[in-house]
Formats: sequence, C-alpha cells, structure tokens
Amino acid sequence: MIKERQTKQKAVILSAVQGTKTHPTAEQVYEMIRDEMPNVSLGTVYRNLNRLAEIGTIRRISVINSPDKFDGDLTPHHHISCTQCGKFCDFFDAEYNESLDRFIEAKTSFRIAKHETVFYGVCPECKCNELN
Repeated sequence: MIKERQTKQKAVILSAVQGTKTHPTAEQVYEMIRDEMPNVSLGTVYRNLNRLAEIGTIRRISVINSPDKFDGDLTPHHHISCTQCGKFCDFFDAEYNESLDRFIEAKTSFRIAKHETVFYGVCPECKCNELN
C-alpha cells in the first residue's frame, strides 16, 4: 500500500470541500482557501482535488456544460442540477439501486463497483420565472 503524503495544502483543500454543501468547482475551492493560504496556486488546488478524488477521499461529479464539482459527502446519494440556472443539490430520498449495477454487469460483463446519478431539470425558482 502506498503511503499518502499529507501536506498542509491537501488538508486545507479537503477541509474546504468537506466543510461545504455547495459542491464547489476547483476555482471555487481556490477562492475559499486563498485567505488561509495566499500563496497557493490554482494548479496546486487542481492537483490536490484530483488526487483526493482518485484515492476516494472526496467525490468528483461531472456535470454537463459545467466544470467538475467536488463533494465531501461520501454517503450514497444522488444529485440534481437545474439546466437553466445551474443550481446543484444533493438528493438523498432515492435509495441506491444495486440491482441496476447487477443489470449492467449482466449486459456488459463489466464488474460494476458503483454508479452515480445526476438528475437534470428545472428548479422551482426557474419554473416560477417561466410562468411570469
């Protein structure tokens, strides 16, 4: 097993992602930590976010027409995104469907470890604006 080096930058970046429910982008994380670490570069933030996602400490979420977002909540849950304003939220009310993993395995011969779901639609605020 490879020993993961814990740097101050990595610890601050991880704390920023885990300390918010907003699913920040790399640029947003960079802005969040600049006061605490004024010498940190955007490249360092990207590298550390990518590494934290790679080792499974945080979750990277790819969103259509948007930069990747990062989630510090690793409990099984889904996400929902507004296609008009970009609002992005957790959705915990739908259970993780393991039978979908098994179905995909049977159809493709892949061994499925997990799946992630992002629902796309129009949020209540944007829906109200459409009516006005």
